[in-house]
Parts: sequence; C-alpha cells; structure tokens
Amino acid sequence: MKKQDRSPVRKIKKLDYRHFLLVTVLIIVLPVVKEWRLLLTGDRVEGTVTGIQKKLTSNSTLIRSVEFRAIIEYEYGGQKQIMIGPENLRYKTGRKVPLILQPGKEEKIIIATLSGFYIQKRSIALIIVLILWIAIYTTLIQTQRGTY
Repeated sequence: MKKQDRSPVRKIKKLDYRHFLLVTVLIIVLPVVKEWRLLLTGDRVEGTVTGIQKKLTSNSTLIRSVEFRAIIEYEYGGQKQIMIGPENLRYKTGRKVPLILQPGKEEKIIIATLSGFYIQKRSIALIIVLILWIAIYTTLIQTQRGTY
C-alpha cells in the first residue's frame, strides 16, 4: 500500500516568483490601504511646516533618546490648526505637505505623502511581516525543489 504524504508543502503544486511578488506588493501597500476610508471621504488641506519640536525622552537614568516631530500648521473650517507630526519624520521648515482629515473628527488626520504613510512606529511591524514572508517563501521554494 502506498504511503500518503500529508505535508502541506506537497499540496502546493507550483509556487513561483509571481506569487512572491503578489504577496510582497500586498504587504507593501498595506499602510496605504489601511487608511482607505479616510483617503476616499476625507477633506484635503495643505499644511505648512512651521518648526521642529525636539524632545528628550528617557525611561531611566541611563537610556535617553531624542525625538523630533514636525509642527504643521493648516487651516480648516476657517480656523488655523496645529498638528504635531509623527516622531522622527523631519521636514524642512516652510515645506508644504498635503493633509487628509476626517470631517467631524479633526483629530483623525494623516500626512498624505509616502513618508507620512511609511515612517511610523507601525512600519516596524510591516518590515517584520515582510521578512517573515521572505523566509516562508524561501523555505517553501527550497522544499518544493527538493534542495532543503
């Protein structure tokens, strides 16, 4: 009687670079897709970087770090508003940046630039998922080819 192979790797008939590219692109566009509702229904305004806020943070006496945040000024509803940008996202003073905010919830605001979407704390999770995907794909390809 023939032994049946129940390995999940054997169930994948053909895994090639197109699968790798498709999943990689999906992982990379995830931060933009996460804000889809705000991108479609939000109000667009233009902000101006008026300065850089420097803050010294420390959790203990030995560990200290410097955090930089852009101070962005914009006008919405006839009033001037101030937004503090994400940490360590440095823009030159005077630079114009596109902003998208949700009507009725003005605290829900994003900087609509590539760096605004990707230079954030949650980007670390994105990098980890991308590295895990590369490791999984490499392992599956090697197993499929019999070189593992």
